[in-house]
Amino acid sequence: MTSRPLPLLAWWVLWATFQTGVCAFYFLLGGVSARVTPPAGSADSSLWMIALGPFLLSVVIRWLLLERSSDAQRAFVLFILGIAFAEAVCFIGLFLAPTHKLELFILSALGIFQFLPYFAMKFRQ
Repeated sequence: MTSRPLPLLAWWVLWATFQTGVCAFYFLLGGVSARVTPPAGSADSSLWMIALGPFLLSVVIRWLLLERSSDAQRAFVLFILGIAFAEAVCFIGLFLAPTHKLELFILSALGIFQFLPYFAMKFRQ
């Protein structure tokens, strides 16, 4: 029994959902409306730089692994995994490094944007 690849529309719908979802998380969980007062001395903390790890993983997945993938099912798993790493950057900003939440939100949105599913046309049915 062989499985059919996901229709191209599904890739686009999922990408758009994740892209708008990260915006909703940011604004609903403490973006512009909720001002968090960081603890004293945390403004100089480099804790926020741990968010670069998931972002760089998403970049590697998108531009190295996903470009070389020829199997639609593997590519779809990499697609979701890469977006999840990019989305994690926003959560790190919201919960671990609130002084840098705007910068990390922008980095997260750009990380998800790079997964724009133009590459999925090679998996078309």
